[in-house]
Amino acid sequence: MSGARMGAGARMGSRGGIRMGLVWDRTVDVLQGRSGILAQLALLFLFVPGVVNAAISSAATPGTPLAFVASLVSLVASVILIAGVLAITAVASDPAVDARQASRVGFARLLPALGAIALIMVAVFVVLIPLTLLFMHAGATFNPATGRFDMARASGSALSLAGAIGLLALILGLWLTAKIAPLFAVIVSERRGLGAFARSFRLTRGSTLRLIGVIILYGIIVVVAVMAATLVAGVIARLLLGPDARGGVQFVTGIVSSAVTALLTVVQTVFYARFYVAAREQDEPVPDAPLEP
Repeated sequence: MSGARMGAGARMGSRGGIRMGLVWDRTVDVLQGRSGILAQLALLFLFVPGVVNAAISSAATPGTPLAFVASLVSLVASVILIAGVLAITAVASDPAVDARQASRVGFARLLPALGAIALIMVAVFVVLIPLTLLFMHAGATFNPATGRFDMARASGSALSLAGAIGLLALILGLWLTAKIAPLFAVIVSERRGLGAFARSFRLTRGSTLRLIGVIILYGIIVVVAVMAATLVAGVIARLLLGPDARGGVQFVTGIVSSAVTALLTVVQTVFYARFYVAAREQDEPVPDAPLEP
């Protein structure tokens, strides 16, 4: 795919924001034109770590050393996934980047990306603290086995207040998710650290509501696709392995879930990268720093 093809239609909007339909068209162009490289990166960074994680998790029993190993493997797989998303972002943002260069970029920009994610997690934690306290004050009890609150005995004004704050937090979370949609693309292409947040907020001006719609639609697709695929895979695995082969069934569903998640992650990452390119060109871009680390 030529650079002109990837850059065509970049100035997709006016002051009213970027048109999502045209961003999707550019996303399809990249998915078709760079499918080989994207598949290679998805296999290496997204699918294989997910399968390894599924294999160890399916064999681990809670409270055993293997369960601790499974937790470490899950953490490592998450870090590799982030590096993969950065690599895919590099490929989708610049037609001159090949798989090897993208991999180097992914690891080179990993620390700034992890720093940004850590900041987001701190913000989420700060919001969850008062919600947790309100739920407990209302009479809810936390079940460590399920990781959920038992709301059977919860009542009173504290519960109502917690529900209202939770709803506001959900709305704010959707808004913030839309505002940081091009965050990784900024980190990769402009080599920014925490300053990528301000840049991302600027690039999404006028497009926030449209991005929220895309995020909601994507979330629905992910939930439906993963649930349907794992349900079908689980039924087939039980028929082939027997109802008592819990570990085997969990492993099979883990493989299927990893495959579906990898595919959808590639689509989402390319879409955000192409949105970034369009918004950057509309916003009188600053020159890109070289993607080579």
